Amino acid sequence: MSAHLIAEQGWSYKELWEGAILASIAHAIFVADAPELAHENSWDGFNYNFNDSQGIRGTITFHPDFFVAAFRNDEVLADSLNFEDYFHQAPKKVLQLAEEEALQYLLDDVRGKTLPSITTIIWGEKEQTFSSHRFDEMLENGGKILAIQSMNVTESLKACEEEFEFTQEQLMLLKKLYHLKIAQPNEKITLNQSDIEAIGSKNEEGINESKILFAEIGIEWI
Repeated sequence: MSAHLIAEQGWSYKELWEGAILASIAHAIFVADAPELAHENSWDGFNYNFNDSQGIRGTITFHPDFFVAAFRNDEVLADSLNFEDYFHQAPKKVLQLAEEEALQYLLDDVRGKTLPSITTIIWGEKEQTFSSHRFDEMLENGGKILAIQSMNVTESLKACEEEFEFTQEQLMLLKKLYHLKIAQPNEKITLNQSDIEAIGSKNEEGINESKILFAEIGIEWI
């Protein structure tokens, strides 16, 4: 398959990473009252996993120098391509990283073998991002799940407020934690009592799930 340059805003390494952080914080706040949806957004090291519970899921692996993302949309799984075909024009290092990391979260029974089952990929370095499909096809094949993550910060905050029905206290907490994390990505952040009160949950299961999700991105409850 040919490589297609993604020129649209929101799809660079930096933009996707920052969008993933914002979405992850929002999800961790939300899950405190909705633990049954904890699986929809998580981190495993530098692997960011997402699932819309409606047939689309994927993983972005944020290597320090480049990234690769693989998606699966169950509605278009009639595609008979082998997973290697999606990487036809990708650098070898991208395929190697994908095989070692991102694709390990998308394994399925493929013709009697346990193999990655995907419908589109993207990859890139700091400035340029490429896809195995044209932009609109990439979205339809699974990339549309990153709608919030690929928005600018203002739009993303508004989308989170509407989707999760955040209170003003929760929205302010999201903004605070996002800016702290982006400014100091490797520093541990600890929620204080005021932050916990802003989350506003009394759901024990939800609180436990929220703590797990926050810890995955270096944010701890006191």
